[in-house]
Amino acid sequence: MRRYVKILILVIIALGAIAGGALAAEKKFEVSLDRNRVAIGEKIQLGLAFYGTQSMPAPDLGNIDGLDIKYAGPSTMMTVINGQVSSSITHMYIIQPLKIGKFQLGPFTFKYKGDDYASNMVFLEAVDERVAPMSQATGPNIIQQMNMGDRIYLTLFVDKPAAYVNELIPVTVKLYVNRLNVSDIQLPSFDQEGFSKVEFKEPKQYRERVGGMLFEVLEFKTSIFGTKPGDYRLGPAKIKCSVMVPRTASRGPMADDFFPSDPYGGSMFDDFFTRFERYPLELKSQEAQIVVSPIPAEGRPSSFMGAVGDYQFIFTASPTKVKVGDPITLHMDINGTGNFNTVIIPRLDATTGFKTYEPQVKTEENRKSFTQVLIPETETVTQVPKATFTYFDPNAREYKSITQGPIPLQVDKGKDEAPSQVIGPTPGIQAPAPAKEADLGRDIIYIKESPGIWFTRGKVYYKTTTFLAAILLPLILFAAHYIFRRRQTRLKSDTAYSGRIMAFRSSRAGLKALSGQLKSADPKVFYKTLFNTLQNYLGHRLHIPPAGVTADTAASGLIAREVDPAMVSKVKKLFTACDTARFAFLQVGDMKMRDDKKELEDIIKYFERKKI
Repeated sequence: MRRYVKILILVIIALGAIAGGALAAEKKFEVSLDRNRVAIGEKIQLGLAFYGTQSMPAPDLGNIDGLDIKYAGPSTMMTVINGQVSSSITHMYIIQPLKIGKFQLGPFTFKYKGDDYASNMVFLEAVDERVAPMSQATGPNIIQQMNMGDRIYLTLFVDKPAAYVNELIPVTVKLYVNRLNVSDIQLPSFDQEGFSKVEFKEPKQYRERVGGMLFEVLEFKTSIFGTKPGDYRLGPAKIKCSVMVPRTASRGPMADDFFPSDPYGGSMFDDFFTRFERYPLELKSQEAQIVVSPIPAEGRPSSFMGAVGDYQFIFTASPTKVKVGDPITLHMDINGTGNFNTVIIPRLDATTGFKTYEPQVKTEENRKSFTQVLIPETETVTQVPKATFTYFDPNAREYKSITQGPIPLQVDKGKDEAPSQVIGPTPGIQAPAPAKEADLGRDIIYIKESPGIWFTRGKVYYKTTTFLAAILLPLILFAAHYIFRRRQTRLKSDTAYSGRIMAFRSSRAGLKALSGQLKSADPKVFYKTLFNTLQNYLGHRLHIPPAGVTADTAASGLIAREVDPAMVSKVKKLFTACDTARFAFLQVGDMKMRDDKKELEDIIKYFERKKI
């Protein structure tokens, strides 16, 4: 019996050794880069993955000449496939090249608990020109690495999953952020093949509670319309931004908040840039299914020209009492909701007896106005012809026509001009008798040989103030008009000059608003105004749309124009301070707000003195 027990123990020990060897064989050490080509000043991620364990400490990579390497933190993963459990840990590093060249990373060797680990090697090429942005995988990797999947996300919502061609479809994109410092938020974009391109409006910011968590929400709204029938997938919507995460793995008890436990204990704002790293991020939403149907052909009136929506039509004419050749102005206003891109001028029934001119068109929100001039050519015209506007109502699913007029009109005959006449002897009228000889010479005034003494007779008007003003005023008006027109021409042709003027105006308005908001001591409102002022000023000075100005785009534009690097760094820090105050859960005091306003004033003064 004891013999069988010993044999069984030996078998168990052997199986354990074989299993241990198999587990040891499963442990692998692998190195990977998120991309192999990068520009000077850009950053990439290096991952050191250990498979078969989750307790491996972060290796020390040492110093590599020409590269700045910082540890970002660990990411663990466990998977179960067909009952087999596998685990891994990946240590992430941020690499920034300091010079141009090709660098070899690895093979790295590492010894832990008696086991030797050796990795593969990868190559990194650093170039001078800017490389294409990071792939979209960078964002999700960072989100998974820092456990942010439920802390920041993007949604896409369409009000009408089914619509007709040319029918407006409201689209809402929302960015949800929970206790994260997010900056450089760009306007959303999405694939929209088969749809019109419409610009997003200024985002709306508010708070919303989702699943018990309080989120800061940025809501972007726009409207699109299908240009041809079919089944389409809209999106996904994409937003590029940056998220600030700690540079080191040990973050203390408030790691979930991405901020130290005592924000003011360690001079939060003074040390912010040394303790946190900026990561570019691209967020994606879900797709939306939209079915676009053709406008019905059945029952389509001949006056239908493509307008889709729900409208009202107002038609007026003035004056209604004129003479032949006098102008009559028609005002045709289309109000309502719908796609005003498809609204054209209503059709007049008949314009016989009128001379017509091209209409002037003005488009406003929920309104489109047409102004047209008619000139009656004969007094037989008695009315302005009626006008008909036809549109398709997608809600009622039917065509509707609105007819206005005709408007009574009184046209009088114009004045008859007297024909030209030749003055001369008229038959039947006796010519005046010739003058008598005695009367000759009475009307002759002889020329004076000497003028005698000159003296002033009456008031001399050319010496009065009124006369001088009448002479000088046209010259002054002409000079002022010339200066004004020259300035307007320069504003249109000289983009640098116009940008500088618009930047100065926007900065004055922004600084005035900031001075008033300092009294209310509301940091969110103050820093939103500060951000908009800085964004508008740099956008006009750099000749790029102000809505697209971020810390990175501003820095790139300033560096390209050889601006002092210290000033570029100051601009980026002010952008980050605005984002921190707007989106992070930190209390900002009056002193900090006044310092940041002074920083903005210094930046504006610097650029006002410098040509860029």
